[in-house]
Amino acid sequence: MAENDKGFSFRSLFFRDAQPASEVKQVQETPVYTNTNQGSFITNTNPPSPAGIPEQSLVEDFVQRLQNLINQNNQPGFDFLEFTESLFEERQSPGPEVYKTVFRIAQKMDKSLTPARLLQSSMYYKDLVQRTADGEVAKGESKKQGLEAEKNNERTTLDSNLKEISSKIDQLTRQIQDLQSQQVTLNNQLMAIDQKYASQFIEIERKINAIRSAKEQVIVSIVDIEAGIKSNLS
Repeated sequence: MAENDKGFSFRSLFFRDAQPASEVKQVQETPVYTNTNQGSFITNTNPPSPAGIPEQSLVEDFVQRLQNLINQNNQPGFDFLEFTESLFEERQSPGPEVYKTVFRIAQKMDKSLTPARLLQSSMYYKDLVQRTADGEVAKGESKKQGLEAEKNNERTTLDSNLKEISSKIDQLTRQIQDLQSQQVTLNNQLMAIDQKYASQFIEIERKINAIRSAKEQVIVSIVDIEAGIKSNLS
């Protein structure tokens, strides 16, 4: 198989019952695996899908990204990738004879090809997928922990603010209760004010009446004496 034909989609391998995916854009071969090839499957994903979209769509999206990663890191020569592509060109579910036939044809193109070399290259791709997926899972777990810490900090702040407001409400409630108690006391005092001063008014009124009576009596006595003087001494 020509070098420029390398790279293909494993969708038929992983999702053989699913609808065919759109053709994966071929990327120039990168023989050595590096971190720059894998990017970040978490941070580079599209915005979250609306609620109700099946989770399977996310699985297929990441499968597609892993396919692209594998194709970008395709090893030189005829290896596991080309062998797998040839298998599924022949049949959707290849049997033992298809495996043997494809291997015989591949050996004609590359006489050094052996089953052990195929398995060795498959381990390379498995390790590539494993390391990449584990790295992205670790990033996701780290992001979850950061989000959990952020949530807990926000919860602590809100809880503190709520307690502070509750304390102020309790304080104001006590103040209101004290004012209401003072209101009742003052209202009772207001209602009893006439009774409080009634005896004093009565006492003062008695004294005023007594003074008036005494004045009248004294004046009458004086008037009588004046009359006597006028009639007896003039």
